[in-house]
Amino acid sequence: MRLFFRMICLLLAAPVCLWAYDLPKNSFKEIIVSATRFEQNPKELPVGVSVISAEQIKNSTALTIPELLQQYAGVHTRNLDGGPDQQIDLRGFGITGNQNTLVLLDGQRINENELVGIRWSTIPLDSIERIEILRSSGAVTYGGGTTGGVINIITRSSDPDSISGNAGFSYGSYNGMEFKGAINAAKEKFGLALTANILRTENYRTNNDLNQKNLQGDLRYQFRNGSAMLKFGLDDQKLELPSNRTELQLQTDRRGTSTPRDFSTRKGVFITLRNKYKIGPANLAADFSFRDSHRTALFDDYFIGDFFDSKVFIDTNSNVWLFNPRIKVPFHLARISHELILGANFEWWNYASKRFTGPESIPGETSANILQANVKAEQQNKAAYLQYAATLPSKTVVTLGGRLQWTHNKANDRFNPAAYARDQQHRTLYAYDAGIRQPLGSTLSLYGKFGRSFRIATVDEIYNQFGGPAFDSIINLLDPQTAHTGEIGIEYNQNTLRARASIYRTNLNNEIGFIVINPFVFFANLNLPPTRRQGIEIEASWSPINKLDIFGSYTFNDARFRKGIFVGIDVSNNTIPLVPKHAASAGSTLRITSKTNLFTTVNYVGQQIYDNDQANSFFRRMPDYVTIDLKLSHKIANWLFSFAVNNLSNEKYYSYGIRNSAGTSFSALPARKRNFWFTIKYRLN
Repeated sequence: MRLFFRMICLLLAAPVCLWAYDLPKNSFKEIIVSATRFEQNPKELPVGVSVISAEQIKNSTALTIPELLQQYAGVHTRNLDGGPDQQIDLRGFGITGNQNTLVLLDGQRINENELVGIRWSTIPLDSIERIEILRSSGAVTYGGGTTGGVINIITRSSDPDSISGNAGFSYGSYNGMEFKGAINAAKEKFGLALTANILRTENYRTNNDLNQKNLQGDLRYQFRNGSAMLKFGLDDQKLELPSNRTELQLQTDRRGTSTPRDFSTRKGVFITLRNKYKIGPANLAADFSFRDSHRTALFDDYFIGDFFDSKVFIDTNSNVWLFNPRIKVPFHLARISHELILGANFEWWNYASKRFTGPESIPGETSANILQANVKAEQQNKAAYLQYAATLPSKTVVTLGGRLQWTHNKANDRFNPAAYARDQQHRTLYAYDAGIRQPLGSTLSLYGKFGRSFRIATVDEIYNQFGGPAFDSIINLLDPQTAHTGEIGIEYNQNTLRARASIYRTNLNNEIGFIVINPFVFFANLNLPPTRRQGIEIEASWSPINKLDIFGSYTFNDARFRKGIFVGIDVSNNTIPLVPKHAASAGSTLRITSKTNLFTTVNYVGQQIYDNDQANSFFRRMPDYVTIDLKLSHKIANWLFSFAVNNLSNEKYYSYGIRNSAGTSFSALPARKRNFWFTIKYRLN
């Protein structure tokens, strides 16, 4: 009944005061996506694509990229540390959502080969031209980790013969302050773009301060038959970690912390060189990129007198080299338009992590100087792929694609001399897809697809510091995860009305998961019994009058174990934890005057199984919740003023909760209550 009531409220609210779509009056710009690593119209693809434009980003009430993405069908987010880099979960993978959703920045993957979050906050919102969401797609073109789908963030370039820029300041709840700026300068052939921001906030929780600095830039050069781009970025973040609150603490001290000294830091740098060249009808392109990051984290020991030093200080360095050459050749034969894409991927990952402990009687990281682990790992991926598309005279589009990948994994804990603390693995993997799109007139089209994808375990998933025979470290190279996905959908596009509906099913074997059903497994990452995700996605946008744009989406997602006895427990037909069965979003842009706009977003997330409850034995469920966000903006000459209120209804909710080992209670990471942000920005035209 509560779900029914909230859904009715959501639907009734949508036409009046909902989502942030500032589209051109009664018209849509042509949408271009780069799902095949070459730009093309999504009408040529048998896949459900959502594209978020720069205008939509500017007008949205969202403060982070994940908050923006969760307004779209099939996308769920959860906050695991109180910071701005929320976990993304495309099509219901629970705690491993980040590892099953590939995130790209200008076509280059930014997922790490370890269990760390995607650093969304290192990408300034002002630098983004568009964001593409491709569901259950990308395995042929991009490789592993795309079972849920691909999110591609495309940064903007300067308009020729122009100079523009902006500078802004925001102040908000919890002593939040952000300084941000951007500059774009271009001649006919040469362009420079720079964006930077500094963010400082105490956040909602005690011991959750965030200090972050980001800089991104690119140089672009246009020559006669092609272009070149050099893109670079730097980021520096320190985040204090408040940890979960118990059920009692959520009632008595929601904002408090039991870990007042825990923290994490990250410093990163990346550089990408991209070249495009056209020879006759053929298009050639190649990307070469390097990314390096240094991370530390302290999880202190707060139980003085238990004679067990559980303090952990982690110091990790990782880097990755990527090279992606490709060619697209269009041709006509027998009244059919053909397109052939041939490409290759080369990836070299290197990882080094030292883990220390120290006496519990001396707080802080300075006493954590006793080495516990010294993990070295590397992964090499080499792949070739082919993507073919044919457009028939009836405008039917048929696509076929295949990928062959060779992977070499190696890991070694140099601190532990035991043979089981080192191992290596060679694998040959493959992916394929086939799809069809059939227009039904000028406004309606049907599409269907079927494909195979895979995922390779990350370093953190094959290393267990206490899983060995002597409670020492062990390397356990897991089998690759494989999945088969089928989907059919329908799309409608006419004037200012767009709508899409789809139904899908994904069957997985050897899914890589984090299991703590049995405490004696010591929180191991293991291959799960067969699982399945299936669901329905509906989304639409409409501009009924010049002054109003509205948006709505709904997701039904059923994530279950198909069968299996695991760790002594029959999990057949059990629900996967942390996957809401129902989710919905709606919103609007109301243009009050030519200079004043009101943007509203309403998000609903349904009940979920708590983490650590694969057995589905806990009698409680994570509560559903509704959040309402508003933003009012007003423009005066080159100045833009905005005032935003997030979680207007002051909902006491949490997006992550975990059952205790006894199955009698839970702990959770409480989300922000009502909070405010005021922004002033000056734009140089």
